[in-house]
Amino acid sequence: MSKILLIDIETAPKIAYVWEFYKANISPKQVLTHGHILSYAAKWLGSDDVLYAENRKSNDKRIVKNICSLLDEADIVIAHNAKKFDIPMINARALVHGISPPSPYKVIDTLISARSSIKLERYSLEYIAQVLGCTPKLTNRKFPGFELWLECLRNNNQAWEELMEYNIQDVRTLEEVYIKLRPWIKNHPNVAIYQELAKPVCPKCGSHHVHFRGNYFTSLGKYKRIKCLDCGGWGSTRYSQYPKDAAKELIKNVH
Repeated sequence: MSKILLIDIETAPKIAYVWEFYKANISPKQVLTHGHILSYAAKWLGSDDVLYAENRKSNDKRIVKNICSLLDEADIVIAHNAKKFDIPMINARALVHGISPPSPYKVIDTLISARSSIKLERYSLEYIAQVLGCTPKLTNRKFPGFELWLECLRNNNQAWEELMEYNIQDVRTLEEVYIKLRPWIKNHPNVAIYQELAKPVCPKCGSHHVHFRGNYFTSLGKYKRIKCLDCGGWGSTRYSQYPKDAAKELIKNVH
């Protein structure tokens, strides 16, 4: 079975000297701190347990090593805005601390997946969860907005407790959103290859509860189409239904 990791990180803001608030061009000499990872919440898909760790120091080497160890175990990693924020941020902090890269893994970015598959007015995790009827992100917060991060930097214990609740709920909400989006995700990594079974398996969720429904055609082949009765996703067989001799005679468009 594939090991699929859902992860969400919370980061400290960068601090700099500035003269103006709007469209400020900040030079490297104005920067006091470059930001670091405050905490992470992660869970293996299908597990009830959430892994959480926090870092109350400016040196985040320990927590970055923990995250990289988790990534090293994963075949697939899921995060919201993974490709532009979470993964590059983790990579940057690992590079700063001289931590070697984890073994390669595939990434599912639920932000990109939602944008390419469905039309919404916003694509924040909070809004997608609301539209899809998933458990909402943490509300009724004592430290709303930026105040939570500010109080964590001041080492306020209550703020750190709220950050933990916020972070953990984010990753639980992320899992619900991913499961609902999954059958619609284009180019979803094929989880069937991790099972090595000689029978049809859903390429999106790994279920054996599939059946053949019609055919899928490309410019050079005809394939059996498969419908998953669990997640609702579609797939197709790998090999063309055309006999080899007939396939050789197919003509491909060049324009």
